[in-house]
Amino acid sequence: MRSIARIAQRLACIVIAGSVTSAALAETPKRGGVLRHVVEGEPANFDCHAAATSFALQVLAPHYSTLLKYDTNDYSKIVGGLADSWTVSPDRLTYTFKLKPGVKFHDGSELTSADIKATFDRIRNPPEGITSARRGQFSSIDTIETPSADTVVFKLKQVNPAALYMFANPWNCVYSAKKLGEDPNWYATNVMGTGPYVFEEYVKGSHWSAKRFDNYFEKGKPYLDGVRAFFINGPGVVNALAGGQVDALLFQVAPPDRSRLRSLRGDQVAFHENSFNITNFLTVNVKKPPFNDVRVRRALSLAIDRWGGIPSLAKLATLEFPTIYVPPASPVAYSKEEMEKLPGLGRDMDKQRAEAKKLLAEAGVPNLKLTLLNRNVRLPWQPLGIYIMDQWRQIGIEVDQIPAETPPYFAALTSGNYDVAIDFNNTVSVDPNEVLVKFLPGSPNNYSGAEDKVLVDLFNKQADMTDPAERKKVVRQFLERLVDESYFIPLFGNNRATAAVKEFKGWKLAPTTVLNLDMSEVWFDR
Repeated sequence: MRSIARIAQRLACIVIAGSVTSAALAETPKRGGVLRHVVEGEPANFDCHAAATSFALQVLAPHYSTLLKYDTNDYSKIVGGLADSWTVSPDRLTYTFKLKPGVKFHDGSELTSADIKATFDRIRNPPEGITSARRGQFSSIDTIETPSADTVVFKLKQVNPAALYMFANPWNCVYSAKKLGEDPNWYATNVMGTGPYVFEEYVKGSHWSAKRFDNYFEKGKPYLDGVRAFFINGPGVVNALAGGQVDALLFQVAPPDRSRLRSLRGDQVAFHENSFNITNFLTVNVKKPPFNDVRVRRALSLAIDRWGGIPSLAKLATLEFPTIYVPPASPVAYSKEEMEKLPGLGRDMDKQRAEAKKLLAEAGVPNLKLTLLNRNVRLPWQPLGIYIMDQWRQIGIEVDQIPAETPPYFAALTSGNYDVAIDFNNTVSVDPNEVLVKFLPGSPNNYSGAEDKVLVDLFNKQADMTDPAERKKVVRQFLERLVDESYFIPLFGNNRATAAVKEFKGWKLAPTTVLNLDMSEVWFDR
């Protein structure tokens, strides 16, 4: 347990209004009702392991369970999900889990250790044709053994400081070994887990609905009769809550939206705020000329005024501060003073833009034309895209924008059919073993096409380091190489706010959009 506490201390989670008070804990949940909430994008398919956006998990999470999970009352703690208990060997290379008894899948079959093994084997070493978006996070696993139906043993190749986070990752939906044995891609088009809600229907362009699973292993839960997610984007998102068509906006709301909701609904709507682990940046397609020239990539970065953009972006897009690829709560995050010393992060924009024009001329593209790939998502994508285009036009770049819906957006990224894209990293923890995988060459979520052995070596070097100060030095070498090579161009981060009717209870706002989504603990005080 000492190792668990030590790892938990490394997760910096600052809960503001989303914290749970003793009075709230004393409330008795009421059963019944259907939660109606907004999801601002539809899933490309139904496979948690392949999904790259929290919009997919917002509809999938209620149907599944994970081996471990984050404690919704204290996100710095890891607790059992399907695991009843676990032990860690003294050398921190062997993790042994005992499973909870009597857990049922929605088809009535019983969960065993074989299902855990099949799930994690699929994630860490997917069959041909299967996408595992977070495969790189599980490279430290050597073997998975199932000595009995209720016991599963993970043996690691090397110490992984983020191991418990890895086992608690909400994307690791546990699948049926039987279904995977029949068809490894079954879960791309089907939904069936051990979670609190059973899948009912998906109507494309309209909604996703689920009903209570009466045989859920957490007795007495869930409290709701069901959940219905409505697929809405643009102004309709806030209008839906303002008009009473939905009960909650659980992604994020901008300051103007909060003001509007307050004016229209007064104290009928409650707001929650928290820190946020998402970072935004530009991904550059280095396989496509002239973006294979580092001078062009550096020019794109030098042209962007991070500090001057904050006042307007904070109001319109909830973007409140520059970041260097990692969340501000990360133990390796940069201070403002440290950031200003990095290339492209200075405050003298006349100097930076003059240097950017010089680099473009040297690269033979003084009149560069490019297309910016963006998501047609309200926050922060749409206002951020407008801002980036304005910044580039100030150094003479001719830029068009493609605002794509979520599935075609990811299709363009994965196929390499783009110039530069607004991209993001949505991590559960702030540990570098999770955060840096996005930027690791060869990772399914690294869309830049960059091949860089230096980055691979630096990642592997820091992966099992236990001295925080020494690890920080190596991780910063990784981050500063990213800045220097500009495969990814750092942008902004922000805090998070959500809104819901005041009767909506049991919702504890997390520092990421992918936690507390199974809806097993929420209820209505009506």
